[in-house]
Amino acid sequence: MDDYIALVDELRLRKGDQRRVLRTLFDHIKPQVRLNAAIATLAVLPDEARETLRLIHARREYPQAADAIGLLNALERGTYIPE
Repeated sequence: MDDYIALVDELRLRKGDQRRVLRTLFDHIKPQVRLNAAIATLAVLPDEARETLRLIHARREYPQAADAIGLLNALERGTYIPE
C-alpha cells in the first residue's frame, strides 16, 4: 500500500495534478483497483469517481462495496473532504 500512496502523491505533485490518468482504472476487472482509483481521483474527477463508487456498491462487490457506500455517505455528510 505504501507504493500506491507514493504513486498517488507523485501524480498529485506533477504539473496539472496528473491523478486524472487513474481514470483508466475505473473499468478494471478488480473492484479493489476501481475503489482505489476512485478514492484517489475524488478531488480531480468527483462525478466520475462517485459514479465508480456507486457502481461498486450497486454490483454488491463485497467487501469493497461496504467501503464504497461508507465513503459516499461520508462525502454526503461532509465528514470526508477529498484532497
